[in-house]
Amino acid sequence: MRRTVLAVALASLFLAGCGADDSAPPAASASPASPPASASSAPAGPEPVPTGKTFAWPDGLEATATVLGRLREADRTDVQDGVVDKARLAEATEKLLGESGEPLGLRVKLTNTGDAPVDLDEVELQWVGVKVGGMAQKAADDGGFEGELKPGESATELSAWAVPDIVAVGYQVLVWPRGVQQGVAGMFSGAVPGASVRPPEGGHHGHSEGGGHSKDGDRSEDGGGSGHHDH
Repeated sequence: MRRTVLAVALASLFLAGCGADDSAPPAASASPASPPASASSAPAGPEPVPTGKTFAWPDGLEATATVLGRLREADRTDVQDGVVDKARLAEATEKLLGESGEPLGLRVKLTNTGDAPVDLDEVELQWVGVKVGGMAQKAADDGGFEGELKPGESATELSAWAVPDIVAVGYQVLVWPRGVQQGVAGMFSGAVPGASVRPPEGGHHGHSEGGGHSKDGDRSEDGGGSGHHDH
């Protein structure tokens, strides 16, 4: 009797399976997820401009950073005349921690094209290596931005820097008008003509054979005194 009941149950299951509509389409799958947004659709940061060109912020401030060339050591600092005080240069060179480098001049001009004054005391400069790495050190505090830059005015800073070889081969000069632009830096890219480096020997970087910095870097023809405001 048990065998008969089991047989009937199995037969019922078999017939039920045969009666299913095999031609019925499968259940619709869930809609595919939307493709991720392209990386190019994300807001891009500011692009660097070549040294000597102008970087503009959207709220009305423009900057131009120009590398003036190699400075001669002297008993005073006058970047416009191409000289840097030995003592001030020595202080900056110590921060290079044994890396060889060159004293180079930098001119940064700011122009206020907006409607509100700019606090120049908040402006900071950095000179960093982007090809190999490293950071240049400012050799003097002379000519630092200070005061207030009114709409329609310009101000120029001339400064001396100890620039290690690893920075000179490929760098960016960063102008940070902090407090005004909330940390958005103007970036200026460049390289010292003829600069080259070789693997460090005993912790020092030197010039490769046939390389080295150009001793007479190009000097800009555009003048401008340290901290000078132009109306």
